[in-house]
Amino acid sequence: MPALSRRQLFQGAAGLAFAAALPDLLATPAQAETASVHDLLNQLIKKYSDAAKASMSNEEIKALFEKDGFRDYLDVYPVGDLAGGFVWKPGMGATFTGPYSKLQIKAPFTDYLPMAEGPVLDKSKTYRIGFVFHGFNHPWLISLADTAAWEAARHPNIQLEVIDAEFDDNKMGQVIDTWIAKQFDGIVLWPSREAPMGPPVDRAIAAGIPVVSLDRRTSSEVISSEVLGNFYANGLQQGLYLQHAAGGSGSMICNRKDLGSTADSIRTGSYLEVIGNSPGYKMLANYHTNSQRTLAFKSTADALQAFKDISIIFNTGGEEAMGALDAVREAGRLNSAPGGKKIIILANDDAREVLKEIRAGNMDMVAPYTPLLGDIGIRAVIMHIGHKAGLADAPPKLILTPNLPMITKEKMTIEGIETLTPDEWPYAYGPEAAS
Repeated sequence: MPALSRRQLFQGAAGLAFAAALPDLLATPAQAETASVHDLLNQLIKKYSDAAKASMSNEEIKALFEKDGFRDYLDVYPVGDLAGGFVWKPGMGATFTGPYSKLQIKAPFTDYLPMAEGPVLDKSKTYRIGFVFHGFNHPWLISLADTAAWEAARHPNIQLEVIDAEFDDNKMGQVIDTWIAKQFDGIVLWPSREAPMGPPVDRAIAAGIPVVSLDRRTSSEVISSEVLGNFYANGLQQGLYLQHAAGGSGSMICNRKDLGSTADSIRTGSYLEVIGNSPGYKMLANYHTNSQRTLAFKSTADALQAFKDISIIFNTGGEEAMGALDAVREAGRLNSAPGGKKIIILANDDAREVLKEIRAGNMDMVAPYTPLLGDIGIRAVIMHIGHKAGLADAPPKLILTPNLPMITKEKMTIEGIETLTPDEWPYAYGPEAAS
């Protein structure tokens, strides 16, 4: 989607971004002791965004930042307070077995916009909700479906239909149109890309059906609610860790998600904001591996063949990071950075296998981005259905999930953010890593 039209589409959300009551300066040390990690990360986001707007002295980083139009995406991505004054702390949330993955899950946000177990709204009525996403074969996405199905199952008068659109935007649109024709009560979706899903969402809203998106955005201006995660805090913390570990210099490659996706635009953009005023970084290669481990393996293998001085591998997701690490291992290049140093591997998404590699010291950090938020989407759409019928208050249009601190092998404090170790993180998703 062209950057300007993207800005126009979300003009209304822009006021909720950096101007959303954030302080002009970072917290003092005394304030930092009492501020939540969510607030501290929001302050750091503002600090580095302001610095990048003022200047970006690394010409290679600046060229990539401008070419992909990151400013237009970042300026309209909401950064602000949590709904209802919610404050997240490690250890919160329910534990259950995923209905689809059959894996043990500790979901962090089941206390966010909470809803009591049992029938909802009009207890004599059955409500039909459609949940459409992509990727029953993807560990992050099946976990998303797990949490949506778990929440729906807590309410006996909710009938949930779950469909995998298999990374086909047209199929997802057709599924939504089918639910419109069947007059479903509500729809929850995980859109792979923003632009194609705007029109189907608009059609559902026009038909009087509330729609809630999870994780990634659509281009609809009238969507009922968006549950948006901490993409900005993800990329920011990757940049903060790199500055701490590399001291402002090194040659890097990037394995990114699909161009135009929220995950790529915000994570990569915020990462570049942090490192853009360090002239010592060199961008060797930049790939779009579309959340696929095999593509990340290939791109990294190609880069390892082409470049002998790679010292940093930036990955926008856990699948990309695992593919990159597999390629590095196969090439015997883990400790091939200049001076015999280890290649710094930066990751997002807190899969169990990624945490295993953090423990082992093969990956250096991961910024958690939990898939365990489908339950929020189900609760939000139930609230919208109830509001339409005069039975409940409507949830906010923007439901921001908490910024989560990065995970490192050893505890560290980086710009006031205290990292957690893999053993302190109970929310990892996906299969247990092979020993």
